Amino acid sequence: MSECKKRPTLYDSSEACCGCGACSAVCPKGAIAMTEDARGFVFPCLNEDLCVGCGACERACGLHARLGGESVGPWYAAAGKGDVSASASGGVFAALARSVIECGGCVFGAAYDACEDNLLVRHAMAENEQELGSLLNSKYVQSNAGCSFAEVRQQLRTGRQVLFCGTPCQVAGLRGFLARDWENLTTVDLVCHGVPSERLFNSYVHELSNRFGSPVSDIRFRCKRNGWGHSLLLLLLKDGREIEITADQSPYYDMFLKLKTLRDSCYVCPYAGSFRAGDLTIGDFWGIERNRPDLIGDGLDVMRGISCLLINNERGKKAIDCFGQGLAKKEVTFDEIAKGNDQLRHPSVLPVDRDMYLQAFEKSGWSGIAHVWRRRERGPLHFAKVTAGKVLPSSLKKSIKDALRKARA
Repeated sequence: MSECKKRPTLYDSSEACCGCGACSAVCPKGAIAMTEDARGFVFPCLNEDLCVGCGACERACGLHARLGGESVGPWYAAAGKGDVSASASGGVFAALARSVIECGGCVFGAAYDACEDNLLVRHAMAENEQELGSLLNSKYVQSNAGCSFAEVRQQLRTGRQVLFCGTPCQVAGLRGFLARDWENLTTVDLVCHGVPSERLFNSYVHELSNRFGSPVSDIRFRCKRNGWGHSLLLLLLKDGREIEITADQSPYYDMFLKLKTLRDSCYVCPYAGSFRAGDLTIGDFWGIERNRPDLIGDGLDVMRGISCLLINNERGKKAIDCFGQGLAKKEVTFDEIAKGNDQLRHPSVLPVDRDMYLQAFEKSGWSGIAHVWRRRERGPLHFAKVTAGKVLPSSLKKSIKDALRKARA
């Protein structure tokens, strides 16, 4: 890089980068590559010989700019009116996506891309019902969203209606990449738990393939064969077999649910609250059967799944008016939704032993982190915790949890 050119600051700490890829996608010289760190998380890496110091990468960082706004409402309990079995929750995204496609538009979301023995997760475009199927269901791993940003812009330039769904930081990254508002774009962000790395995910995929003697062609988290709310993992193998694994028997799934394997930025996420990046926000309406049982019925079925739907701005309102005909929805308050969704109240809490898990993965790969999981989550300490949970009074358990939370702060 010439001495007169300013070297851009892509990020100043691992907590300040979400890995969305906007900086790489926007660079006019291809000077930024998304590369894995020792733990498998992707970060931008600058080639100073190619960089011309234009600053486009810094301007495109939606996370740094905190692109978004406070959710204005209304807020709903919602579900798709049709078949929602392929969705992890109430099928709101599927219903909106079908309506956009029926109007000649296109939809972007995370899909598996089988590559040799790996299941890569990439944002892809769907233009019909068949292609839409690959975008449905939860994928508990960080997807490569930046690879789709240029295609989103190209579709917008043609005047086509575009629906983009991703984590809040990915939506912010897309907005930063586009650098302007588009009337024909609707963004949907997720009530996001956080994301493990793709390397960790594929390490688990390889272990499963070896264990069952056939490559894994698809993984469906929170399969609803036993109803909504059951943490069931469904494996589809290339030899045609389907295998069900409960979350507590899956090290990857269990570590994810217990927040052990998320990237650093997830624990300080600015979008874990009412401040949202997307025009709409969707997620599960956890606790509806306890907090608002009066809403169940007339299209809202706990066995099929019930979503929360947040209307965050005027464009979100227009999108629901235009594309929400396939939804059953009932108005609620934001607090009623947030009561069962920690990530609408605060970021995921950093576990005190998280570094132990990731250091084991860094040093010994899947075998290392799985060993730590078995020792800590299935060993004597685990069973001592389970036993204490059964015999200790709830008031004492709450006091212990509060003390541990203060110690972590």
